[in-house]
Amino acid sequence: MKNKKIILYIFLVSVICIIVSSLSVGITKLYFSMNGDTDYKKLGIGIDEYDIEYCTTYTEDFLDGKYKVYKLKNYYTNSMEKFKNQLEESNLWDKNKYYEYIMKEFSEIKDDSIIPIDREDLYYYNGKNAYAIFDLKNAKLYYYINRIFNNYVDYHKDLNLDTRNYISREIYDVRGGPQNDGRDYYVYKFTEERGKDIIEELEQNQKWSKNRLDDDKLENFEYNKEVLDIKNGYYYYELVCRTRDENKKKNVIKENATGYEIAVYDVDENILYYYWESI
Repeated sequence: MKNKKIILYIFLVSVICIIVSSLSVGITKLYFSMNGDTDYKKLGIGIDEYDIEYCTTYTEDFLDGKYKVYKLKNYYTNSMEKFKNQLEESNLWDKNKYYEYIMKEFSEIKDDSIIPIDREDLYYYNGKNAYAIFDLKNAKLYYYINRIFNNYVDYHKDLNLDTRNYISREIYDVRGGPQNDGRDYYVYKFTEERGKDIIEELEQNQKWSKNRLDDDKLENFEYNKEVLDIKNGYYYYELVCRTRDENKKKNVIKENATGYEIAVYDVDENILYYYWESI
């Protein structure tokens, strides 16, 4: 009789645990459904609602868009293994980190203090329209998309080069004021096939040259020192005049220049580095 009671007790406890677990999953799904939060599903890894412990959404003005940090459930030592396997197999994620001007955007805020991202075991998202970092060590997913991706037309008219068909793109854009002064700093990665087309375009473009620019110009690419070591490249440099006078824009001289535009195309790596500044 006593054994039957023990078995019945164990059975009831198991049933209660199953019910509580099901309710927890259901409530989590309902929460994210009501809040319309499905951004993590856009990143090509199998994260479900029940994998998420909580989500923090930041709305700081400087981000001017979406920035979220998802804390994933990591109750067991191998909880992150399934995600690690997916990250390793995905062609949208790899271990090559973003440049520092992107990395500085990733952090958390706790008690009014900024906590930098832990950089020990990270995977980086290389899809279009968003930046994301998966932190395996701390079981966190960082998701960042701002106005640049929504408003920026990816075509550099002044370079006479179509940049829309890229594998990956990194953007650092700081503009402001009535004249829209500031800085643009972009890095594009292209396929080898597209790279051949770009070389043909640059060969026919008189604004581009194989003659290497001086170091004082190339050092503007402060986050991409590899530009200084390019062996086989094309170079572009133009003064910029921020004005409404179309004649001055087309005939910029050193005396009326407000800045400059620099571009370098690395033939061996199929990478375009672009820098624009006006003050």
